[in-house]
Amino acid sequence: MYYKSMTYQLNSLRLGLIHEDNIYGKPTIFLAMGSQSSETKSRITHYKKLYDEGKYNVVIIPFDHDGTEPGDNYEIYSYYENVLGVEFYVTEKLEPTHVFFADFGSPRSNFTEYHFDNKNKFMEMRANE
Repeated sequence: MYYKSMTYQLNSLRLGLIHEDNIYGKPTIFLAMGSQSSETKSRITHYKKLYDEGKYNVVIIPFDHDGTEPGDNYEIYSYYENVLGVEFYVTEKLEPTHVFFADFGSPRSNFTEYHFDNKNKFMEMRANE
């Protein structure tokens, strides 16, 4: 199964619709996470490094796993950008019923990763405990 922007309609709060052409050419990690988890700051450093080194595209999907993503989209984006220093894609907060999760699997934990290859083909889901 491939990532298709018209199917999944993931909107970046800063950059607009996440189009498959913009993430084509290198592997992509979609990461369902909540910003208010106790380990968020330490874990986000890992993803920032992968992104900064040009090894991966990274797309954060704010997801309320046990109350770890409170607030509206503006508050969420402000926190990711201003406090966590994230410069890559951050989508609008998604509900558990979103078609992305229906096709690729519901997040099983905070920091659930969805890996796609350099041609936007889904490879695997990893639940990071």
